[in-house]
Amino acid sequence: MKKIMATAAGLVILELLVVGAAVVRPSNTGDRDLDSLLGQINENAKADPDAFFRQLSRQHNIPEEEIRLEKERHGLSYGDTYMAAALSRISKRPIGTVAEGYKKGQGKGWGVTAMAMGIKPGSPEFHQMKANARGSVDHMTAVAKEKKKQQKLEKERAREQARKTRGKDKK
Repeated sequence: MKKIMATAAGLVILELLVVGAAVVRPSNTGDRDLDSLLGQINENAKADPDAFFRQLSRQHNIPEEEIRLEKERHGLSYGDTYMAAALSRISKRPIGTVAEGYKKGQGKGWGVTAMAMGIKPGSPEFHQMKANARGSVDHMTAVAKEKKKQQKLEKERAREQARKTRGKDKK
């Protein structure tokens, strides 16, 4: 009985470790609103990663392939990738350099990384970055709604076509 209990406890601990490793750590900028926006970016980007990378590339004038590469190279979440691209544009540094600086200061958050690059909390650059994040969330939400609408229309068309086909077969 003791062996069974010990094995069960070990399995529970192992499962918690695996599940814990799979959880994305929320972004930490030191600003609750921006952190919330980055969380929304994470969720929206998971639903349509290609749209996320296209928009981020256009918004920050960074090649899409470069953004993807740095996300993978540094193990960034989508929200962290957004921050790396935004700070890259504002600081005029390559996205890889920004992501590397963030990873070196892991645990200190984006606020510390931004300050190290000369972007102070409350500065016009910070407020612009926050406004751009809000705009990105709004854009991604609109794109997701439009995509759902198109999928619904396609399903309706397919059903209508199937009904027409069945009607012809019965005649």
